Amino acid sequence: MLVRSRRYVLGPVIVIGLLFQSVALLLAGEITRHRLPEPEMLLVANINLFFFFVLMFSRAMIAAIDVLYGRGDVDFLLASPIPPGRVLAVRIIGVGASVAAPWLLLGGVLANGLAVYGQYWALSVYPMLLAEGLLVAALAFALVVMLVGTTGPAAARRAGHTLALLMGVVIFALGQAPRFMGPALLTRFWQAFTPSPGAHGPALIFARAMLGQTMPLALSLGLSLAIFGLVWVTLDRRFANGSISAAAYRPAGATRRQGASFRAGPVSAVFMKNLRLLTRFPGVVSQTVYRSLTLVPVAMILAGRLRTSGGVEVAVPLLVFLSGQLGLFFISVLVGADDAPDLGASAPVARAFLRRAALGAAAYATLLLLAGPVLLVLWRARSLAPVLLVCMALVLASNLAVGIRLPIPLVRAFFGKGQTGTVLGLVVGVAVSSAWAFAAWLLVD
Repeated sequence: MLVRSRRYVLGPVIVIGLLFQSVALLLAGEITRHRLPEPEMLLVANINLFFFFVLMFSRAMIAAIDVLYGRGDVDFLLASPIPPGRVLAVRIIGVGASVAAPWLLLGGVLANGLAVYGQYWALSVYPMLLAEGLLVAALAFALVVMLVGTTGPAAARRAGHTLALLMGVVIFALGQAPRFMGPALLTRFWQAFTPSPGAHGPALIFARAMLGQTMPLALSLGLSLAIFGLVWVTLDRRFANGSISAAAYRPAGATRRQGASFRAGPVSAVFMKNLRLLTRFPGVVSQTVYRSLTLVPVAMILAGRLRTSGGVEVAVPLLVFLSGQLGLFFISVLVGADDAPDLGASAPVARAFLRRAALGAAAYATLLLLAGPVLLVLWRARSLAPVLLVCMALVLASNLAVGIRLPIPLVRAFFGKGQTGTVLGLVVGVAVSSAWAFAAWLLVD
């Protein structure tokens, strides 16, 4: 997102890199004091490689749809004397580098810290993550081209969003497992995945490569390059056919929707138009659920499965923070997804009315999602009602005001449409939500 903003890139990148490297040096010092046996190191490497693969793969699917069919330039490239395979190769490499970049930042700074303490094997994380990114990108392009040729680009992008959501939920559930599983059961769970001492085999090649062993590292890099080459050679014709299919794709049911009638009155008509824009936005369900993972600890607190020193009061700042984030997301969708703002401006209503209708629709969607948890909190502790309701209203109003002027970057609503949003809106929105959540915690404490 920093690169896409195209402004003031170098400064934030240097600051973030120095901050991450400083923390990684402290972590590396602690890690070197607690040496793990090889089986446990292999387990850690396998877990990280698995999570990296799935998260990279879901992101690569979305990126592949974007660079192949979202820019609207594939038909021009196919009409040029450039071979389709060359276009495909360049974009696979680009997507592979982009999906590996965040994990290179995290894994690379930790590897640098370990190398400072003499653990030079950790530097193998650089070639391994780049190779995994290239492998993931090649597989994602192959799957996306086949899906677009058969089911259309919308279904292919939905698959990428769903995969990212499922992996996010799995990671969150593993993090919360100690709350629900006893120590003995949790130990047996991890021991079931731990290799036996001295174990070898194909399943451990990538893990051993991650630990810097020379032969497994060479085999892993060779396999990634071989799969990339295979996809590059065999996919160029299907890539061209998939591009044509994407250009001719029309969502199912468009004819039926064209026969709809307008609502009676401008208020209901504009309000329903905004709700329709929310439902049509690609990945709105998965992105809403992913942002609403904060409700999981709220539900655990209310069910008595998660005991904290603050009790039910802890749910208040969580709900306040979530209110702000959902409101910012929904208003950003409405700002970026409106395909015909000039048509609305030509309507016989004030321009301020259209803006208020969008704000009202975003607030309505947020409050509708949070109505159940709020009622449960008030049922458990009625004394929290003033703080919870007032802070939710204030954080929602604040983030709606931020989002209407600085919408956050989101996936394009339609193929070929320029991306809207700014990273500054994302930063300001998180800061505003955090500030109101902290204020709510101080009031209930």
